[in-house]
Amino acid sequence: MSLRPDISETLARARADLRMGVPIALIGEAGSALALAVESASDARLADLRALEGTIGVAITARRAETIKARAYDGDIARICLPKRADMAWLQALADPADDLATPMKGPFHTLREGSADLHRLAVALTKSARILPAAVVIETEHAARLAAENFLTVVPASDAILRMTQAS
Repeated sequence: MSLRPDISETLARARADLRMGVPIALIGEAGSALALAVESASDARLADLRALEGTIGVAITARRAETIKARAYDGDIARICLPKRADMAWLQALADPADDLATPMKGPFHTLREGSADLHRLAVALTKSARILPAAVVIETEHAARLAAENFLTVVPASDAILRMTQAS
């Protein structure tokens, strides 16, 4: 008997957390990160993520990146550096095409090309599977597992999640 959730249950929990605006921890072989869905994020949670040590950015689909004239060096996603001035209104405008005519000038964007994009790709895939805008604030931090334990966040093992999500599609 196991009381621990299996990977399908963990992914369902992660999708629910993302819909609610609660960050999740992504733990991979190459590193770890916290991810927060842009659509449901709050200013307070964004400020809390900014206060952490690590590289923070926004992961969006390559299609959205093309629309807003950002470079998608990782093929299917773009990792955009989060400017210091960026607030939730800026993030919503970046992620949501509904207001593109109201706020047409969004750039220029500084996009990342170094390092692994695996955790960012997983964050975008999870937002898609949660049926919310495919955009996530991602902070790469070696403390993700500890932060998850301290704050009761859902921990998603990246390799298991990627395997399960590719089997399901």
